[in-house]
Amino acid sequence: MRVLVTGSNGLLGTRLLAVLLQRPQVAVLAASRGPCTNRYLGEFPYFPLDITDSAQVARLVAAVAPDVVVHTAALTDVDRCEREPERAWLVNVRATEWVAEACARQGALLVHLSSEYVFDGQAGPYAETDPPRPLSVYGRTKLASEQIVAQRCARWIVARTTVLFGYAPGTRGNFVLWLLDRLARGERTRVVVDQVGSPTLADNLAEMLLALIEGGGQGIYHTVGASRLSRYEFARLAAAVFGLDTQLIEPVTTRELGQVAPRPLRAGLLTRRLEAEFPSVPVLTARAALERLRDQLAAVGQQVALRPTS
Repeated sequence: MRVLVTGSNGLLGTRLLAVLLQRPQVAVLAASRGPCTNRYLGEFPYFPLDITDSAQVARLVAAVAPDVVVHTAALTDVDRCEREPERAWLVNVRATEWVAEACARQGALLVHLSSEYVFDGQAGPYAETDPPRPLSVYGRTKLASEQIVAQRCARWIVARTTVLFGYAPGTRGNFVLWLLDRLARGERTRVVVDQVGSPTLADNLAEMLLALIEGGGQGIYHTVGASRLSRYEFARLAAAVFGLDTQLIEPVTTRELGQVAPRPLRAGLLTRRLEAEFPSVPVLTARAALERLRDQLAAVGQQVALRPTS
C-alpha cells in the first residue's frame, strides 16, 4: 500500500509518518513545503509541494500513484483565516479540491482532516450526523472542503479533530507546549475558561487514521481524545501531570481575551462511530495523552522540548 502524506513537515504529518513507517506493508511517501524536516524518522521519498499550485498537485499524484492520500496540509491559524479569508479559501478549499480531483483520477482513497469548528458550539458534544453551522472563516473553509471531498471522490474519509497537541522536533508550537514553556519559566498565563473541546494527542490521531485506512473506513469520523473539558481545565491538568504550578494559570473568558475569530464555545466531538467500527483503536483520555507526551519529552530532554519553535 502506497500512502502519500501532504503537510508531512507538520506535527500531525510527522507523527503520522512515524506510525506508517512501522508498517512494513506500507510504502511511505511524504510531501510538504520546503525541505524535509523529519529525516530522523527514517528513509522515505520526499517531494517539495506547494498545494496551492494545482499543476504541482496533479503532477505529483500522477507520478507517485498512491493508493491513499492523507491530506493534512492546511491553514489552521483560526485568527489568520479570519484576517485573510482569500488565503484561507485558497489553502483550505481550492487546494483540497485539487487534491480530491487528483485522487479521483488515480482511484486513490483520500483521507481529509477537518475540524470541530464546522459546528457553532451551541450544543456540543457533536456526532457525525449533527448539522454543521460554522461561525468563522476557518470553520466555513473546512466545511466547504469536506463537501468537495465527498462530491469528488468515490473513496474518501473526513476525519474531524480538535485541540491537537504533541511534540515533534522542528514543528510549530501548540497550546500544550506553549503553556508548559510559560509555566516552566514561572510566567502567569491566562487561559479561556468557556471554550470546551476534546483535546487530541497527535500520536493518537495518527493511530486513529491508520485504523481507518487499514479497516476500510468511509465517510465522516470524529477522531479526537476521549475527554471533553475546557481549555482552562485542560491547562490545569497539563500543569499537574508535568508537576508545574497550577496557580500560575488564570481563567479568562473568550470575550475578555478578544480573539479575532469567533469560537464554538460548547463544542467537543463524540467518537461513538469510530469506537463502534474500530473497537481496537485507542481513544486516549486527556490525562493518558498528557502522560504519554510527558514520557516522550523526558526521553528527549524536557528543557529542549518545552521550547516550541516559532
